[in-house]
Amino acid sequence: FGVTADEIRGQRRTKNITMARQVSMYLIRELTPLSTTAIGRVFSGRDHSTVMHSCDKVAEMMRKDIAFRKTVEELRQFVTNR
Repeated sequence: FGVTADEIRGQRRTKNITMARQVSMYLIRELTPLSTTAIGRVFSGRDHSTVMHSCDKVAEMMRKDIAFRKTVEELRQFVTNR
């Protein structure tokens, strides 16, 4: 997505940063046993409901957009193969 880890964890809400942040939250939720509260803390103390909304939004976008789903799946593979 072309953003830094600090931008993803930060407070800015530009479209590209927000999307990268939401995908990051989704992948962390899918690939780790962390609670939504714990994930929110990683992202500048965001609320658990923000994490839940992000995960739901990414899941919905993956259902609707094949290219987006492929991107997220490629990121998942990259992360799990490291």
